[in-house]
Amino acid sequence: MEDSMIRCMTVPVLLLASMLTACGNKAEEADSSATTADGTTGAAADGCGTVHDVTTTDETADMAAYMDFSPEDLTIAAGDCVRFIMSQTHNAVEVSEESYTSRDGTALDGGFNVTYGETAVVEFDTAGVHYYVCQPHVLGDMVGTITVQ
Repeated sequence: MEDSMIRCMTVPVLLLASMLTACGNKAEEADSSATTADGTTGAAADGCGTVHDVTTTDETADMAAYMDFSPEDLTIAAGDCVRFIMSQTHNAVEVSEESYTSRDGTALDGGFNVTYGETAVVEFDTAGVHYYVCQPHVLGDMVGTITVQ
């Protein structure tokens, strides 16, 4: 009886181990590709001029820093990339100028969307202003702009 119980437990344990091994490292996968502002993807190092970082923090001791992107406003050259490094409680979602101004947080169709705890690289090829927000904190003015020259 004891041998059959051990055999019954071995299969599920091995199955679980193989599933966990197959999952891979999401953080490494996120860093390996770039998304252009129009939604296409490619290798992060290919085609990017300079890579700029935008970060967030989950540290609430300084609420002003917690409710802000760093930097909040960024000016870059066409062809540069922005690496969004989001903490566990923040996201970065591209919105229209109207949504940015009204603080409603509605995602822009075809815009970038970097989710909670994710790191993603976005390439900006066209001059103009890109508006983005942290959806759960948009009413607390957690917003940002990327001006592409």
